[in-house]
Amino acid sequence: MDLVDILNSIRKEIDEDDQVREKVLPLARSAVRKCSESIKQTHRGKYDAAKVDLKEAHALVDQAKTEIEKSAHLSKSRILDTAYQELAEAANLLSILEQGVLTPPEIYAIPSRPFLTGLADTIGEIRRAILEKLRENDTTTAEKLLTLMEYIFEELTSFDYPNALVPDLRRKCDVARGIIERTRGDVTTAVRQDRLVKEIGQYEERLKKE
Repeated sequence: MDLVDILNSIRKEIDEDDQVREKVLPLARSAVRKCSESIKQTHRGKYDAAKVDLKEAHALVDQAKTEIEKSAHLSKSRILDTAYQELAEAANLLSILEQGVLTPPEIYAIPSRPFLTGLADTIGEIRRAILEKLRENDTTTAEKLLTLMEYIFEELTSFDYPNALVPDLRRKCDVARGIIERTRGDVTTAVRQDRLVKEIGQYEERLKKE
């Protein structure tokens, strides 16, 4: 067979893969944007709106998955990992703040690796929620969220595997460690201040009675 014929056959295959890629990437980007909107709505306490965005993001990822399965090469790639991570992050933040529970990966058909890294990213969003609770002087909820944050971190760090098996997890856990340390300090300071304010209030009440 002539070399040109051989290369043309390969070129045809790659062209078809490229066409699939051009369809998948916009879908994945749109899904990431929807997840970002869902996270914003969750922080605002607008859970119903967050669920709508999350549902739309899931539909976009499903559509992208259907397209990517048309390419044997791309179906083995990590091209949808970011979208899956964002989906895991948005879904878990919503269920944590609304119900105090985690969302398992099978609910949104999220592969195991991006679910783990997405869950690691959730720690940063929980910190945002904790800071908001501290601004509202709700130290009780802040402490509960800190406990959950620490629990997630401890469980994720038990996945002591090489980066080749669980890409990015170790790096994300290193980032999460710093986030938790800062958050713990913020919560501890707020709790002490809250306790001091209460003690002063009780002391003033006793003075009034004397």
